[in-house]
Amino acid sequence: MDVQNRQFINGSFVSSDSSETDVVYNPANNKKIGTIARGNEEDVYEAVAGAAKAQKKWAQVNRIKRAELVLQLANLISQNKNELAKIYQDEQGKVWAAALGEIEKSIGYIKYMASLAQSDIGEVLQNEVENETIMLVKKPIGVTAGIIPWNAPILILMRKLIPALITGCSVIVKPSSETPFGTLKIAELLQQTDIPAGLVQVVTGSGAQVGGLLAKNKNVDLISITGSTSAGKAVMKAAAANVKKVNLELGGNAPAIVTSNADLDKAVKYIVTARINNSGQVCTCPERVYVQENVSEEFIQKLVKAMKKIVAGDPKSAKTDMGPIINQKQLKAIDEKVKKASSEGAEVLTGGHIIDRPGNYYEPTVVTGVSEGSSIMHDEIFGPVLPVATFKTLTEVVNKANNSPYGLSSYAFTENLKEAMELSNRLKFGEVYVNCEAEEAITGFHAGWRQSGLGGADGKHGFDEYLNTTVAYLRYE
Repeated sequence: MDVQNRQFINGSFVSSDSSETDVVYNPANNKKIGTIARGNEEDVYEAVAGAAKAQKKWAQVNRIKRAELVLQLANLISQNKNELAKIYQDEQGKVWAAALGEIEKSIGYIKYMASLAQSDIGEVLQNEVENETIMLVKKPIGVTAGIIPWNAPILILMRKLIPALITGCSVIVKPSSETPFGTLKIAELLQQTDIPAGLVQVVTGSGAQVGGLLAKNKNVDLISITGSTSAGKAVMKAAAANVKKVNLELGGNAPAIVTSNADLDKAVKYIVTARINNSGQVCTCPERVYVQENVSEEFIQKLVKAMKKIVAGDPKSAKTDMGPIINQKQLKAIDEKVKKASSEGAEVLTGGHIIDRPGNYYEPTVVTGVSEGSSIMHDEIFGPVLPVATFKTLTEVVNKANNSPYGLSSYAFTENLKEAMELSNRLKFGEVYVNCEAEEAITGFHAGWRQSGLGGADGKHGFDEYLNTTVAYLRYE
């Protein structure tokens, strides 16, 4: 899998202008699986120039024809899904069902977005002026850039690639240096389609270098990043020089509220399923749990029992429920958060340690007795750790849940319709999951409030992110 010193520029794999490289490791055992080029200014310049040239022609292609060409990629991904899932496992550490499931969801995503090509994009508006028609028309925004994270690199690549192509844009992709090989495999598949060369460029390297260059490049019309809030702020600052559109999906600190009217077994099942998804390395995972006092003891007992059953280990084993943490740095950060909470008086009921084995593994962990001001309740953990606090009233817990700089996802568990409606209406988050785990349906709109981002992805609203508006006044007197 060693793909040293190559970038995907104008439809071909070419040597990077940079002689620097980054090593990619398998998080399951920390063994080297390959190297990638650390792209520089020359690589970015060439990619943007090629994307701009290709986009001018692509914008003139009929929208339905564009969708037909993009559907060729869906067929090729389907034919190569097992290979892609294996690459995914090696570089990211997902268990097989999750790796393959994300590839299959990506195929469905392409097909759904292709169907939107047949939708009307525009409006005819009325005016006081006689003999005049106003037409509101949607046009491709132009050259776009997508910065991809390591935790769901294929699906999020599709979010930035597919609506852009179908709306008539070109895309420069900057994959994570932790998980670049899946993206490079997609680039190989693109060579087998009739999608014109140059529409998709891939430049590998660091976010600070390549991402920063893309964000400030005056010929990039939109930059989209999925990543940390700090990275999003840096992109936004760089993009401001040219007042370009930014699309940001950033950090989360999802609260999970369990009321006394909840089905506790169901709540435990969905909270644990969501928390261990990708070893807790998903921005929509429940990061903090609030349970009503009169059912807290029973709920916590059930939660601890369920977390103790989770098997963390080799993602290629059929017996494994949860794979590794992406790298040693993140593993140590999780451990430090738990240790700090413990030093502040919290009680670790299960887990709380790095697993002593090759690779980056952390025990499924439940922490109680956590104060509301504790950092473990307000910072994104991004690991298989569940801090639990109690509450008395709905108003109290809503205030606590909303007291966060983040506003991506939230959860509510109750069998009481009034409570379900009140929580879904009062929680200030882009998503509220009631009695279920996070789905991020491809027909929905995945978008955050506050420091969780700007704009969003999925559904027709995600499609519209790649379009500009022109209003034409047509007078015929």
